[in-house]
Amino acid sequence: MDFEALKTFVTVVDQKSFTKASKILSLSQPTVSFHIKNLEDYYDTTLIDRSPKRFIVTQTGELVYQRARQVLRMMDTTRSEVLEYHNHLRGSVHIGASYTVGEYILPSLLKQYDELYPGIDIKVEIANSERINQRLQNHDLDLGLVEGKVSHKGLHSTPFLEDEMVIIAPKNHSLQHLTSATVDDLQHLTWVTRESGSGTGAMFDTMLHSYNIRPEKVITIGSNHGVVQAVKEGIGLSLLSKTVVHHTGAEQLRVHLPFMSPMKRYFSLVVQENDEEISKNAKVFIELLEQISHFKLS
Repeated sequence: MDFEALKTFVTVVDQKSFTKASKILSLSQPTVSFHIKNLEDYYDTTLIDRSPKRFIVTQTGELVYQRARQVLRMMDTTRSEVLEYHNHLRGSVHIGASYTVGEYILPSLLKQYDELYPGIDIKVEIANSERINQRLQNHDLDLGLVEGKVSHKGLHSTPFLEDEMVIIAPKNHSLQHLTSATVDDLQHLTWVTRESGSGTGAMFDTMLHSYNIRPEKVITIGSNHGVVQAVKEGIGLSLLSKTVVHHTGAEQLRVHLPFMSPMKRYFSLVVQENDEEISKNAKVFIELLEQISHFKLS
């Protein structure tokens, strides 16, 4: 059933005029007539006996009019109840996020969530992916947003956003000036990376293994910002999320290596495997994330 057509019909009958109804509804007169014609086709009856000099609602038209008013009232009431339900959600939600997600992606989500559910207190814990997954296993968090695939017992993960890994190097590094670098140009260099347990650190290890790269030295720093700053200071190269590079103003440090295939991963939503253990406040956050990411998460 076309609720817009029902609304148009009720307005036409209330105003006893197609012209007045079109102005009130901000519709063209042909559109108003089209809605009424569709209803008449649907019910297989004449709803309004109209001519240039008269406007008469038929008996079946009166029946549809009364029922339409009931339906529209019910729809309005339902909408008000839903809005009231959202606005009256209370309590808190405890979200865990890996550094990349928590520092650069989560804040915009939190803004929208807070606007929709102002009665919910939000607590965010940022740590590496392994730590967040452990906290979820211990039921210390309502949900997690982490990097990479999750296979921890009792947890269920779903990807919600694709991410690409890129290499950055100091401005004066030799790689910045090579036009056709090879794997040999990456050997025996100093690399700066994230700690063990982080999604970024895992991607770094995968890169070393895939291309048989042998670093001269590896420096580990426990934050994305720290890694970027170390590269800017000329300490060494790094493999980082494109998201991090963009948000930290390090795009001019990117090194394009044609021999390397794009290294991609997903950011994942992680929740308890048992749906009954997911709080209502966490579920409405997941619904918001679904709308934004266009992934089916629940």
